[in-house]
Amino acid sequence: MRVEPIKLEKRWNYLPHRFLWRGQTHLVHRIERAWSARARRRLPPRHYFRVRCLDDRVYNIFQDVHLNAWFVER
Repeated sequence: MRVEPIKLEKRWNYLPHRFLWRGQTHLVHRIERAWSARARRRLPPRHYFRVRCLDDRVYNIFQDVHLNAWFVER
């Protein structure tokens, strides 16, 4: 599984709304699932979101809580 950084450009309260990945803006149409993962041996706590964008593509994005950085899993 590959993890790539993204830039979260806009949020609705706590939920992601728009993100920039590989130079392209993705607008979230719907959040299909949200969950959190506790810190494990080498991984910090994370907040995950499975989002469906306006182009009907589905992405798993997450926030690294310690870094306050966002990533997409591929």
